Amino acid sequence: MSDAGYGGYGDYGAWKGWSGREFGQCGPELARYFLAELRSAGLWPIAGLSLLEVGFGNGEFAQWATSHGAKYLGIERLSELVSAGRAAGYCVHASDCELARTVGVNSLDGVVAFDVFEHLDLSELQRLMSDLWQCLRPGGLLVGRVPSGDSPFARAIQHGDITHRLILGNSALRQIAASCGFQVLRVGEPAFPLRGQSLKSTLKRGLVRIVRASVFPFLRWVFLANEQAVLTPNMLFVMRKPL
Repeated sequence: MSDAGYGGYGDYGAWKGWSGREFGQCGPELARYFLAELRSAGLWPIAGLSLLEVGFGNGEFAQWATSHGAKYLGIERLSELVSAGRAAGYCVHASDCELARTVGVNSLDGVVAFDVFEHLDLSELQRLMSDLWQCLRPGGLLVGRVPSGDSPFARAIQHGDITHRLILGNSALRQIAASCGFQVLRVGEPAFPLRGQSLKSTLKRGLVRIVRASVFPFLRWVFLANEQAVLTPNMLFVMRKPL
């Protein structure tokens, strides 16, 4: 999965606003999100755990995980980000490396993949998940986030990036997980922390939670006939390699 030959990746770092920014700077809001998400997934505390990040981008999670004592590894499609990660002292590799040989079979406690799977086609995703299954220890967790293919509110995210290639709903994620040997522990809404925000942000987020709790059950019942549909713009999943 190199960046060569894929339309839209030539200037992707500049489009994302990563160019010229220092690698590995995690702000407080994102740090609160990572903590909430990993706690909810059962992957906390992370001190001493071997964690692999798929698609590490500009290194926000790398910095956060390392600061909390994790043994961090990362893979990334964009060669300039791999170079930046190495220059910053992180153990990172190109995403077209042979994972089992690079990382080690049954060596990882957890894998995170925030906003990555939608960039792959189906065959790439199945191959990647099979590789991750090999590298995870029995009981190891895969935590990821994708635009919700269940939700009409995800269109701005899904179609706002020309490098997005796959739409994944709740049922499709479960189907792919089963084909690769994973157990699905949870598919649902991403964490939405209230604590640690400014008063204005806390009030706004509280209102968003109330509206979602009121409106989403009605939409599922009237339009979808699917109680498991995830209607937030993004979808969070937690999978486990069986013991």
